[in-house]
Amino acid sequence: MNSKERLLNVLQGKKTDRVPVSTYELVGWNTNSFENQEPSYKRLMDYIRKNTDCMYMIDSGYEPFNGIEGKEESWAEGDSVFTRHTIPTPKGDLTKLLRVDKNIHTTWTLEHLFKTPEDMDKYLSLNFVPREPVLTDYYKAKKELGEDKGMVLFSIADPVCELAGNFEFSEFTIQSVLNKEKIKHFLDVIFEMHYAYLEKLLNSGIKDCLFRICGPEYCTPPYLSPEYFRDFIVEYDKKLIELIRKKGMYSRIHSHGKIGKVVDLIGEMGPDALDPVEPIPDGDISLKDVKERIGSKICLMGNMELKYLEFCTGNEIDTKVKEMMDAAKENGRFVIMPTAAPINVPLSSKTEQNYIKFIDAALKYGEY
Repeated sequence: MNSKERLLNVLQGKKTDRVPVSTYELVGWNTNSFENQEPSYKRLMDYIRKNTDCMYMIDSGYEPFNGIEGKEESWAEGDSVFTRHTIPTPKGDLTKLLRVDKNIHTTWTLEHLFKTPEDMDKYLSLNFVPREPVLTDYYKAKKELGEDKGMVLFSIADPVCELAGNFEFSEFTIQSVLNKEKIKHFLDVIFEMHYAYLEKLLNSGIKDCLFRICGPEYCTPPYLSPEYFRDFIVEYDKKLIELIRKKGMYSRIHSHGKIGKVVDLIGEMGPDALDPVEPIPDGDISLKDVKERIGSKICLMGNMELKYLEFCTGNEIDTKVKEMMDAAKENGRFVIMPTAAPINVPLSSKTEQNYIKFIDAALKYGEY
């Protein structure tokens, strides 16, 4: 059984020869990714290509400011590059400030686009025109994967992801409580934009794709109550999931953190998969309990914390992999996978060794 067959089978609840093994954001076959161009990652990436099942993650291409001419100003200070974005709207400018640091492959938001509730009105005053999907990355991924190495994974944002990502997080939670009706109106409008673009993407000729839906983690306890999860997440994401399934594709809810009180609501939405199912204490429910509650209908992906791969001993990694297999391997619908990926350069030798140990243990304990 090849990797593509293995992943499709596990999403469909069919038998596989072993538990699929993913390294998540370390995508072995993406030649453009930093980890495939950084020498300190080479040995690990060679091992990943040889021994794991690739879910090749690419961006959906959704662009809320399609046709809007904004302004960017960048400058360097020490080992950091700062960029200020200014977006003109009929109701006034929106601005945000970002920072990228040398040898750290992430972007820090120092100033968010939304500072007050009125900034949501500015945002909605823009004339949104759904762009036509650009499939360059999709066809590149398909070519690099071939017919056997895995499947394409589109990462898409739900309405809450767009809203919460534009606020400083504590301000988002405050506004959710103080201005719930205004927040709901914003989500209603944004949802129509997301749905329209997703429909275009699904009708563009793609096939055998998995869609990772980001945003639910913003509404999990202790940040917001399950009531808000139903109102802000289930109402919208369920419709995205239904559209994805209608078009013959697969959906995956992405939600870090404490999902124990919303697991049944996630099940109600009916995605094909859930990640990253973080273990206690980063999460608040064990992999075994999630498996018992929704694992008969939803494929669980994850549970291997990145911090384990960065700091544990090799023997500890082996033990943790066996425990994960014991908790979720039975009856299929499980992909063992880290909850995140390293972003630092150079890659530490300990992290490299632990990733290899993780892969070896997963192949050993994951056979059916």
